[in-house]
Amino acid sequence: MALIRSLFWFAIFLVSTFAFTVIFEHGIADFSGNAEKEFKTWQDTVSNLIEGKGLERKKDSSDKVGQ
Repeated sequence: MALIRSLFWFAIFLVSTFAFTVIFEHGIADFSGNAEKEFKTWQDTVSNLIEGKGLERKKDSSDKVGQ
């Protein structure tokens, strides 16, 4: 019974963390659409790690400030 309870709380933790990430990065407008985008991003990241490609590191204009 303790295992089931622990798995339940871990699942609640994962869902809450995902929802917080979506709200923090995209805001509360169009939550379902943004959650779908965030889940797709998560799927791509996990599949790249499984395939051994590593993480994509995108450079932006702020990387050139110190040069």
